[in-house]
Amino acid sequence: METFNFPYFSWSVRYPDSSAKVSFGRGYEFASKPKGPDQVTYTLAFKTMMFFTTAGVVSTTINPEFNIARLEAFYKTHRLYEKFILPLPAHGDLTVRFAKPLEYKLTPGGQGTVDAFTLEMLLQP
Repeated sequence: METFNFPYFSWSVRYPDSSAKVSFGRGYEFASKPKGPDQVTYTLAFKTMMFFTTAGVVSTTINPEFNIARLEAFYKTHRLYEKFILPLPAHGDLTVRFAKPLEYKLTPGGQGTVDAFTLEMLLQP
């Protein structure tokens, strides 16, 4: 499996409400044990990335950790179904897949700079 090597992001984690709950009245609520593992969502926030060119051609090798063309190529390879490794501080190497399609916007007059964007990833068994 390929490793997601774009390390300059902040991240947050969201655990699902995976228990079945039943309210019985007088404030009593029963929650059952989940039948399987939680599908945890990790949201990665990137402040910026850039397109880099050599002789007018977009490059995926210049400044690879900040290169949006390289990230886009990585996304096109994995899309929403292929698993990959996400190295995450304090959580280690996680097996994940993209939860939503890649979406970004160029900064007006930014000469190839991309506005801040997020990526959502789902933990995979």
